[in-house]
Amino acid sequence: MAAPNPDESLYQYDIVVIGAGIAGLMASNYLSKAGYKVAVLEKSRGVGGRMATRRLGEAVCDHGTQYFSVKGRAFGSVVLEARESGAVMPWCDMFPKAKTLEDPAVVPLDEVGHARWKGARGMTSLPKHLAQQFSESVKTGIRVNAVSIQGNSVHVSCENDEVFVARAALLTAPSPQIVEILTFGGLVPPVVDSVKWEVLSSVEYSSCFSLMLKLKQPSLLPDPGGLEFCSGPVAWISDNFQKGISPVPSLTIQATAEFSKVHFDTDPIRVQDELTKAVHRWIDGDISNAIDASSLQRWKYAFPISPIKAPMIALQNSPPVVCCGDSFGGGRVESAASSGLAAARWIHRFFE
Repeated sequence: MAAPNPDESLYQYDIVVIGAGIAGLMASNYLSKAGYKVAVLEKSRGVGGRMATRRLGEAVCDHGTQYFSVKGRAFGSVVLEARESGAVMPWCDMFPKAKTLEDPAVVPLDEVGHARWKGARGMTSLPKHLAQQFSESVKTGIRVNAVSIQGNSVHVSCENDEVFVARAALLTAPSPQIVEILTFGGLVPPVVDSVKWEVLSSVEYSSCFSLMLKLKQPSLLPDPGGLEFCSGPVAWISDNFQKGISPVPSLTIQATAEFSKVHFDTDPIRVQDELTKAVHRWIDGDISNAIDASSLQRWKYAFPISPIKAPMIALQNSPPVVCCGDSFGGGRVESAASSGLAAARWIHRFFE
């Protein structure tokens, strides 16, 4: 259980977690089980961050992270429990690759891979499963503006003028957003360690367009419904119908970082047209009448280009302000999950 707090009346919560992506949910799960009173603040309407699933009419599309893998024991135990509950399942051991969009030849799967996992009803299935265990603590639709220190407490100020007062704060957003939140709260050097601040500020992200298409006919993608590209404007195509999450044919097309950077402020209709035309050979029929509906998602912070090697950063010790998330450890789902768990364990040790 959490250590006794001599000034409990001063705080609404023990820890405020900013962000309900996989890092924030892993951290909140650990801290809640350890007996802490936790508030999870998420700016979006639902949990999961880029483990995102959206409906497009009858179609269901994963439009952020497409799959995840498991290598470590800690995350593996979480995934195993989620599998037993029916939230996740293996998808395949490896995906085929196409040399280019112009050359549809697919590189054969002649290597031994490892399990790629999917959510049973979309990539949000795992985040939702984790959030169910402390659902009363999760507050969605709340955008955090600033984190500041007042005396021995952390004050988390939100766009709706609500302020959460806690013994500690755990920030899981992409590093550029964390830096902005801390700057607004005055937690900048020399108030905080300048070396840690420089490391946190050094992380850059690539953007990504994610185009969802509802099709009239099943796609022409090879099994198991995911295809990577070695070059060109498209990095990935996923068949959500083959994947088993959509009741009707649908595709998710993700652009390369280079294409997304160049066209980030381009008219969305033009971006959608270019991406659709680029993958026409995997759509059954003329694209002018083979598509029932479409939606374009623009991810500003899709992949960390230079992630921090450490699993987390304790930017402020008294009271604790800890930063973690996919900016740390490599950008994969498991890296973000492990980062959140490391930050939660650090806070727990601090308060013991």
